[in-house]
Amino acid sequence: MAKNMKHHYASLRRPVTDETRAGVIEDFPEIELVPDKALGTRCVEAWSYSLCCSDFHRIRDIPPWGNPNGPILRKGNQTEHLRGVVRMTKAMAEEFEHSYPQVHIDWDVLIAGAVCHDVGKPYEFDPSNRARWQAYPADSGEPTFRHSVFGMHVCLTVGLPEEVAHIAVGHSYEGLHMGVSAECMIVRQADHGWWHIAGGLGLLAPDSIGVLPGNLRARNL
Repeated sequence: MAKNMKHHYASLRRPVTDETRAGVIEDFPEIELVPDKALGTRCVEAWSYSLCCSDFHRIRDIPPWGNPNGPILRKGNQTEHLRGVVRMTKAMAEEFEHSYPQVHIDWDVLIAGAVCHDVGKPYEFDPSNRARWQAYPADSGEPTFRHSVFGMHVCLTVGLPEEVAHIAVGHSYEGLHMGVSAECMIVRQADHGWWHIAGGLGLLAPDSIGVLPGNLRARNL
């Protein structure tokens, strides 16, 4: 071990308060779409816990990035993406349920998973974490955990079902290395599609589009 190497612990930096929870509900009203209200309350707790493991106090304080290196919205904050993915997830699932009545969708898991798919972003996007990783990448990685992995940790820590934690870890690159549930696949498509469509419509910073498919052509606003 390097002589001056320090150990870091992913834990609360401040207590989770009712003020934190109220801010989550105000910034992310789509949490109310979770059919099981007790599960919805756990989703509020997940976001509150995650924020308090970072220096961010509100979801709206998190920058509008898909990942630290892009894609990046020209303006706004993380709530635009989070809220849009929940609405897209709901619309896509309703289409298949309407067209194919024989299918079964676990709506509690689906909407809770959409709400919590990026719940690890406060950790990965936290400025002090990013500065530490960039300064000493050989000590603990860069990053130590991506938001998808830390999001799984948050979900399990606050008592969300494994099926919801599975969506948090499986919605992004990690999902390429595991079998994903039907609900996770819907959220994956809504999440990735949201960024691709935003790019095509010219909503992303031009220098951040390179991480998206090479056949995408951005419209000028």
